[in-house]
Amino acid sequence: MNKKNKIQKILSCKISEANFYSYHIDFDICGKDILQQRIDDFVQIMCEEIPSFAFGFHRGENVPQDEILNTLVEAAKSIYKITEYREVAEMYKKGESIDDKFDNKYLRRGEFGELFLHSILKYLFNTNPLIAKIHFKDSFGHAVHGFDSIHINTESMTLWLGESKIYTSGINGVDALAQDLFEHFNTDYFNSEFNIISKRITDSYEMLDSMGFDSEHWIELLNRYTSLSEQLNNIVIPMFCAYETSTLDSYELDFEKFSKEFEDEVYKLKKRFDEKSKEHPLINKLNIIVILMPLKSKKEIISKLHSKLTLIQALGG
Repeated sequence: MNKKNKIQKILSCKISEANFYSYHIDFDICGKDILQQRIDDFVQIMCEEIPSFAFGFHRGENVPQDEILNTLVEAAKSIYKITEYREVAEMYKKGESIDDKFDNKYLRRGEFGELFLHSILKYLFNTNPLIAKIHFKDSFGHAVHGFDSIHINTESMTLWLGESKIYTSGINGVDALAQDLFEHFNTDYFNSEFNIISKRITDSYEMLDSMGFDSEHWIELLNRYTSLSEQLNNIVIPMFCAYETSTLDSYELDFEKFSKEFEDEVYKLKKRFDEKSKEHPLINKLNIIVILMPLKSKKEIISKLHSKLTLIQALGG
């Protein structure tokens, strides 16, 4: 079974609209005939995606069978070369976690929001990662911050610049996304980031062209002489938020009640995001897709991901 089919079987899509999607990790019958969320399966798929997330098209795709284990181990190790992931792993190992009042936004990256967004875009929206930030930080010594995901869709020839959050409160999460919208999607930030993205594309143009990604197209799109209007017409902005909620607790007790409460909750959060974002000066020019992913326990998922990746690292000796 390919990765796309795996993810579609694990992530249930509850809302699918032009600019709004919502998913949750599905449930299945486990021991003693009770329903349980498939968290272990989700964590397994995310771990399998680590090479693509860490290396992108440079090394993360089409790995030869006899190199799969070595590539997975190396990818896991590269994750923990990033200070934020290493420090957050230590926190979770001690039984600690990051709450919504935690101020260090860079440490939040160690909670894998970028990995979740990467996987959803790649397998549910048919994009390709244009830049793997971890690869460039590791290989070129560049500190790559900026957007949480930089993908392309080769059918629509659109550039996907995404932001991701994992919070314990959905309200806090969408508020943080709205704040990112104001901070990151403006002319000054675009000019700075587009310049960095173009340089990273230039670093890899031969490989991009060999895969049919047409590096020159993206460099021209991001050129300072291309109008902002033309650029925005070819950019999609996925805003992803995973958050903790008790709504999922009613799934196994009363599915109809769960479905109604789920929809009510996510639509209220989408409305809140829209309200928070409506004063953005470019709001009518931005092609925004809101993606919400309610979780039963943020701490459980992040802890299991860090534990599994630590074990994977150990396989390399």
